[in-house]
Amino acid sequence: MSTHPNSLKNLKPFFTTEKAQSAQKNSVIARKANTQAREELKMSMRDWKLFKADVLAEADMSSIDVLKVLMHKALLAEDYDTAADLAKSLAEFESPKLARIDQTTTELSVEELTDEELDRKLTELALK
Repeated sequence: MSTHPNSLKNLKPFFTTEKAQSAQKNSVIARKANTQAREELKMSMRDWKLFKADVLAEADMSSIDVLKVLMHKALLAEDYDTAADLAKSLAEFESPKLARIDQTTTELSVEELTDEELDRKLTELALK
């Protein structure tokens, strides 16, 4: 008696010895990367505490100063996208924008107005 082609007996196992070893290696690499990222975060928190105690206690920094420092660090790390975003944020504070003029355009169809309404609208526009 033969087995049906859609039978579960025809399924092959997904993991072979090589695939299992490869998955295990990738898992070890991912765990090491996560551990290293956690350690770097702890280090940056220690640095922030030192910076806060040393610099901020003596100098009053504004938010613009912090943006400038972050932009400089992003440039040093060659993270140009972040540096550009920070530069855009800083540009709003460093150079004022041109004054904007609000304009309202109203369109009226002449066919919809009576002669009296049209005369009144023309006199209103002439007075402005």
